[in-house]
Amino acid sequence: MSIFFIYSLKVTLCLTAFYLVYKLLLSRDTFFAYNRFVLLGLCALSLSLPLAQVSTSNPSPVVAGFAVVETMVVSAEVYEPTSLDLSVTSLCFGVYLLGVLFFLAREIWSLFSLRRLISGGRVVENDGTMKVVVVKDHVSPFSWMGNVVMNEKDYADSPEYIIRHERAHVVARHSWDILACDLLIVFQWYNPAAWLLKSELQTVHEYEADRSVLDSGINATDYQMFLIRKTAGEKLFSAANNLNQYSLKNRITMMKKSKSNKWNHCKVLAVLPVAATALVAFATPKAETLTQEIAQKSDALVTAMKQVTTQVPETATKALTATAEVKAPKTPQTPTTPQDKKDGKVYDVVEVMPQFPGGNAEMMKFLKENIRYPKEAHEKNIQGRVIVRFIVNEDGQVSDAKVARSVDPLLDAEALRVVNSMPKWTPGKQDGKAVKVKYHMPLSFQLNGSSKGKATGDSSGLTLASPVSSSKAYVVVDGKHVTDISHIKPDDIESINVYKGKSATDKYGENGKNGVIEITMKKK
Repeated sequence: MSIFFIYSLKVTLCLTAFYLVYKLLLSRDTFFAYNRFVLLGLCALSLSLPLAQVSTSNPSPVVAGFAVVETMVVSAEVYEPTSLDLSVTSLCFGVYLLGVLFFLAREIWSLFSLRRLISGGRVVENDGTMKVVVVKDHVSPFSWMGNVVMNEKDYADSPEYIIRHERAHVVARHSWDILACDLLIVFQWYNPAAWLLKSELQTVHEYEADRSVLDSGINATDYQMFLIRKTAGEKLFSAANNLNQYSLKNRITMMKKSKSNKWNHCKVLAVLPVAATALVAFATPKAETLTQEIAQKSDALVTAMKQVTTQVPETATKALTATAEVKAPKTPQTPTTPQDKKDGKVYDVVEVMPQFPGGNAEMMKFLKENIRYPKEAHEKNIQGRVIVRFIVNEDGQVSDAKVARSVDPLLDAEALRVVNSMPKWTPGKQDGKAVKVKYHMPLSFQLNGSSKGKATGDSSGLTLASPVSSSKAYVVVDGKHVTDISHIKPDDIESINVYKGKSATDKYGENGKNGVIEITMKKK
């Protein structure tokens, strides 16, 4: 659901930009049929552009799918329930869902009312392609699909003008355009551009119908006087093509206006740079990060709405976490052969590895806020490091989480819970396509403190869990070999590179035979 919410926001930006292009450049031209298809095309383009995947980042070298994360949780007191903290983004998502439900119900009711009105009238004409239905209700003349509807008085006074006008709507199948716009508005109800585009499309429909009436031989002055007399008519159904729904002044102006220059058709090309800009904007790293943040927060609301079980957190738990970003060795490795699964291939190594939304700093924050030391494990003094293996799917969803290294069922269950509660990641890519990637994450549960249960601990030391043994590995900090890294504060680390095998020995010779850990500190 969160993915659709983000998609809707992107559609909003596209619709707004395209509406401005149309309004400024094309709305005053007399190419009515052309403008109609331009408007429909802009709606279709707005729905399609957010689905296109364009990457502006440079290809990354191959890296192993192993998260260098070590988490120490120090627990003190008994858990007590806490309330769910919903962000502004989550609340906006909730309001959006309510709006979608309201406007969907509104559209269904409108269609039901139209059907009931038409079925309750009497058919006075039926030529096989169009029915003229007369109703007792005092409604303004309108057409819907193959039906022209008018009240008894209009049918008795001036049916010829009305029928010719509405027949043009029926022949051009304008009702399908309106239905498509209404469905778009159901999901874009908060976007003024969606409503304005529908209004522009209905205006073009009226221009087309007016031209059709005049081309049939009706005197222009008589027809315009008829429209003036009908301006007092009421509007009833927004889903239908109503005769008197739009500005009479503009319609009469268009009837008298000379045909626009044919070269004005080319003005629609202005859409191309707007579309290109939208594609690039959606693909920028900042946009992708923001997208992931919105997805995480909206997913939180959906989870909260569905959640019926009681979670028992703690009031005095302090999470001490050291995280490091794994970067690839400069010498690319050969990708591991993917494993065949029923629903696709799972890679151990890919060109662009999956990433937690916002990077490792945000993953550290997520773990701090969500991991809980089980009460029973705390009381029994159970400690240890749990390694969880999971798969990041093509859509970024974390799945198939399993314990690769167990400590105790209590700690195993908590590690799995935290991993399964992660928001969608930025998926890994191979040959430019999103693929499934296997990932490992070690979570260390350790208890520090006095017998009285006070929460104490020191977060200044750094402990590493990586594909190489940190006790035997050759450690380099800012280009200098070191033997002790316990004094390094995790918050001071910019990145960590892990080398092993041939890539380690190629760069560091014999020193790299047991693997190499390169640490780059933040510049102060």
